[in-house]
Amino acid sequence: MRCSSCEPLLDAYLEGILPARRARAVAAHVERCAGCSALLDELRVIDALLTTARPPGVGADFTASVVSAASATPQRAPRRIPLGPALLLYVAAAWALAIVAAVKVPGLIGAAVAGTAGAARDAEALGAALRTFAPAAPLAAAAVTFILLLDVLLAAGLFYGYRAFFPRIALFLARGARP
Repeated sequence: MRCSSCEPLLDAYLEGILPARRARAVAAHVERCAGCSALLDELRVIDALLTTARPPGVGADFTASVVSAASATPQRAPRRIPLGPALLLYVAAAWALAIVAAVKVPGLIGAAVAGTAGAARDAEALGAALRTFAPAAPLAAAAVTFILLLDVLLAAGLFYGYRAFFPRIALFLARGARP
């Protein structure tokens, strides 16, 4: 028997739950192998310590003492992010991104097309397509404004819902199910 197959069996050998044939094989290996013999001695010491150890005493008022200690602990107030500056920052970033996209993207597309073969013809076609959509620019600006306004209203609704309903939901969950 090898050490790698004997070591996992030492605990069962010590407890006496191995079949007789396997127990004899483990005993023969332990007699010849100093490493497995030392491991078996360590397991005997650990087993003896576990047998003589006393479980920790828990007083009758254990639950009451834990609950009172938990109640006496001061609770930290959650950190709140001011809503107004966050919404203003969101709207400003969205408008800045829309302006950059409106100004830079057609130029970038034209420059990318200009670098390819047949650049002049492709650049003229792209310019004509962009001029075709130019009358729709006010409509696009109105659509972006509507989307941003909708985002602000949704954020305000989420903020109000959180402030109004979260304490009620927390109270309901704290009470638990009623019989």
